[in-house]
Amino acid sequence: MKFQIDVNSPASPLEKYWELCVGSCHATTALREDYRNQLKKCQRELGFRYVRFHGIFDDDMSVLSTDWYTGNLKLSFTNIDNIFDFLLSIRMKPFIELGFMPECLKSKNTTVFHYRGNTSPPSDYKKWSWFIRSFILHLLERYGRGEVRQWFFEVWNEPNLGGADSQSGFWSGSMKEYFKLYAVTARTIKSVDPSLRVGGPATSNNAWIPEMVHFCKEEAVPIDFISTHHYPTDVVLGYGVEDSVNFVQPPKDRSDKKAMKKYQDDCSTFQIRLWEKVERGVLTKMDRKAVSEACGLPVYYTEWNSLAGLPSDGPFGSSFIVKTVLDSVNLVKGYSYWTFSDIFEENGMPGTAFHGGFGLLNLQGIPKASYRAFELLHSLGNSLYAKKLSEGTVDIYTVRKSESNALQFMAVNHNSLFHPIKSESVSVEVTGLPDKASSTLPADIERIDKTHANALECWKNMGSPESLSAQQIEKLQASSELTRESFHADACGGTASFSFEIPPMGIALITLYL
Repeated sequence: MKFQIDVNSPASPLEKYWELCVGSCHATTALREDYRNQLKKCQRELGFRYVRFHGIFDDDMSVLSTDWYTGNLKLSFTNIDNIFDFLLSIRMKPFIELGFMPECLKSKNTTVFHYRGNTSPPSDYKKWSWFIRSFILHLLERYGRGEVRQWFFEVWNEPNLGGADSQSGFWSGSMKEYFKLYAVTARTIKSVDPSLRVGGPATSNNAWIPEMVHFCKEEAVPIDFISTHHYPTDVVLGYGVEDSVNFVQPPKDRSDKKAMKKYQDDCSTFQIRLWEKVERGVLTKMDRKAVSEACGLPVYYTEWNSLAGLPSDGPFGSSFIVKTVLDSVNLVKGYSYWTFSDIFEENGMPGTAFHGGFGLLNLQGIPKASYRAFELLHSLGNSLYAKKLSEGTVDIYTVRKSESNALQFMAVNHNSLFHPIKSESVSVEVTGLPDKASSTLPADIERIDKTHANALECWKNMGSPESLSAQQIEKLQASSELTRESFHADACGGTASFSFEIPPMGIALITLYL
């Protein structure tokens, strides 16, 4: 593959929208020391500015409860304050997801996840409005209007997954009932401070965006942004994942070994079948559609991930991340990768070091290949060239890094799982450079692939141990590190050229110093 780019060709400012926010497990995990240490690392090395999580109003946060003696509702923002104080101390801010329903305001017994977040509409909307108003007033008093006006308030999470009286999903009401919840919540927030930012519908798979825009316009309901979520396999599953005819359901009797074996085999086949139908670069197509439906409102993806299981912990996950975020530059206002850590207990806390969890860091804080992808992205400069160099499964994105007087070439060899891909030999020629006496220019290359910055491969070579010794953790940490190899590019008459190999699902960041 031979590519050419003129250093004087058009470029535009590179807004690192993917660093706006990152997701995490539910709110109470933010009280853990290991969670906080990992989040500090992500903020420091990857540049994330906000964090989003479920369950800020769950009963394990003790925000709203019924007094044992009087039966009156009582408020406590102690745990919320503890978390928000911590976020501000590490130069982060909350992207506040308003949910789930406190038990004392629930209308149904429907719950979700291991920690049993209540998914029902409020039994009394006046009490819900009082609760939201009290919460907002407390934030303004504690943190000040100037600070809180920089935050985001997102109403609920994925209300399109579930449905009226559903025992699964995130919302046991209808779309109409969600719109009522949104309207009451948004109006309450704006009645306290019209400058606070509120939005939704926080749906799975880009759902309900036109309906949300229409509802807010027709009912004069305030909305400052559209939020939604997507994963590549959404295109196969459709909107209602739990109700999809394609979805594999576990046997009712999990002690039935034969039935469980069939279930496990079906899950493996299902995963393969899904990815056979997932088109390369599908999330960027989803981005464009969502933006077109938002009617000018800024769009924030408050959850996204490859959702590919164990391959997401290795080079597939890292190449997916880089291609997705660089293809979607200037489309949406913010991305929030789901999640920064495998400290994540929606189905109970995991026990295996690498298990295809959502996190960029594993349970022990070992960076996955996906973490290193964000690290390379964070190191990019301030100006992205309009011309993308592409052929087959290889894309090269060119960035100007002014502070280093350098050009950066982010090369990605990516395809969807179970689609054709092979190693490629790549040559790049850069024209329009100042003519220098030297016949070479200094350069370096950093890689993520099967044999570089890939703790998953090292773990597999260890025999995939479930629990790790201190010595194994140290070895895995070392295997996850990015390394920089120096070389010299040929230069002559204002033109420089270099070549490199890039394996399947590999990333190579080449920096050429001018």
